[in-house]
Order: sequence, then structure tokens, then C-alpha cells
Amino acid sequence: MEKIISVQNLRKAYKKETAVENVCFELMPGNIMGLLGTNGAGKTTTLKMITNLCSKDKGKIVIDNVSLDSNPGLALSKVGAALDTPSFYQELTARENIECFAHLYKNIPNAQVMELLEYVGLKNQAEKKVKKFSLGMKQRLALARAMLGQPKLIILDEPANGLDPQGQINLYRLICNMAKEKNTTFIVSSHQLHDMEKFCTDILILDKGKSILQGKTEDILSETTNIVDCILEETKAAENVLSQCQGISLVSQKGNQFTIRLENICFDEFIRKLVVNHLHIRYISIRKNSLQDLFLKLTEGQNHVSIN
Repeated sequence: MEKIISVQNLRKAYKKETAVENVCFELMPGNIMGLLGTNGAGKTTTLKMITNLCSKDKGKIVIDNVSLDSNPGLALSKVGAALDTPSFYQELTARENIECFAHLYKNIPNAQVMELLEYVGLKNQAEKKVKKFSLGMKQRLALARAMLGQPKLIILDEPANGLDPQGQINLYRLICNMAKEKNTTFIVSSHQLHDMEKFCTDILILDKGKSILQGKTEDILSETTNIVDCILEETKAAENVLSQCQGISLVSQKGNQFTIRLENICFDEFIRKLVVNHLHIRYISIRKNSLQDLFLKLTEGQNHVSIN
């Protein structure tokens, strides 16, 4: 299967400040990559280089086997994008706005405009002026605009910014459905780590322009932490055993619910100690990494991790 986009050694500097340094990634059809990081991490600059809105100092970008350097027109014809805050003609309706942008493409019938509005859930709002739209509706309209021409790659910069929780869920669900049904590849920038880990197939976290965590979301989150949650019967006996158990520390306790940090002991050995001391284990689980945990840990050490 051919890669939809390949980015190699991307770099951009403004005077003495480096905005992006040596960023690399590849995506296959139907992948959804979360481009994550704090404000100023280099996310928007990366997306603007991919969409040719700003020049790059170094690197190679290939979109669906077409080099952005050699043939930018053909390469960008395969890309739809919604960068920054959605902007439309306020006095025009949703349908009229999409039709205006459709004229920039070749042979897009008006029927396809209505199909796009229906797909993003705006069919019943097609004749409503955009100035009356909520931010969530404008984000959906921006997605419909990005879908014009049936692009293989859609790039969205902070699409959930300013949306309420339900609006975010609806937008993410729409992106997931499109990736699955149409095999469209997405790059979605955000600083909302918790939401991204739920629906992105791939993750790239930038910090000060550099990649600090990259790989398949499933692989990244499969690694465990050293935190154990357990429910132990005989609360007093459990407290005594845990207080005398070397290699652990008690993080918190609420009744018979304990949160333990394993410091110089493995998970299996910890369970054996509980069993040997005749404690009844009602529930025990070792926590998985979250993107937020990894992000905070990596930004403190400024390390680079790539998980393939």
C-alpha cells in the first residue's frame, strides 16, 4: 500500500529562532495522526510547510507519490485543509459558501456540494446564513470545504478549539467515520492530549520544534507505568503488609482501595508478596501510560522517542 504522505527532515527557522527541526513521519491511507504539543511547539508551522503556505529551509515532502517541490500544483490537489479559525462569507448561506469555493476546482457539480453538507450534518442548515452559525457548525462547514475535490489527505489545525465537549465528540466522530468510510488520511493538530489518544491511529508530539514522541498510538499506550491500583480485603492487615513491603510506596488510600508505586520491585513479585501474606485481592491493575503522562515526562527531560 502506497504512503499518502512522507515528510523527511523538515526544518524551518525564523532569523535566529528554529521553529521546526528535523521532523519526519509517514502516513498510510485511512490513518489519523494527532500532531500535538503546547502553543509555540511548531505544529502550525509544520502544517503550513506541508500545505506550501510557508517555505521550508530543508526537507522533503511527498504527497501521494508527488513531490511538493517538483510539482506543487499536483501535490496540493490531493490535499484539503482548514487552518486557523474558520473564515467564511458571513452574508452567504452554507450552500453558497461551499459553491463559491467549489468554483476553484474543476467539474464539481452543485449536487456534490449538498452531499458534502449532508455528510457533515449541515443539510438542514444549507440555506442558513453563516453569520448565524455556532462555532461548531462553522467547524463542520470548514470540514466540508476541506473535502471538496475528494482529497486523499485532510489537514485540520485545532479543529476542536472553542467547542464544547459534545461538539468535540461530534467532530471527532465525523473524522473517524470519514477515515473509515472514505479511506481519507488526516493530520489533526491539537494540544488536547486526552482527546487525541482516543481516536488517532498515530501520534507525533512536538516540543520546541522537535519530535519528542512518535509512533502508533496503540504501541505508545501499550507500555505500562509503575503505578498499581488494587482493592484488598482485610484493610488493616493490608495496611500492615504494604507498610512493611520493600520496593513500593503508597500513593493513596481510600478504605480498601490502594494506589501503589512500584519502585524497586516488579509487578509479578508484588502480587506474590500479597499472596504469601494471605491477602485477598478483589481487584488489581497496573496503569497504562497516557499521552499526558508521557508528554509531561518527556518535556521535562527533552528526550526523543520513536515507537515503530
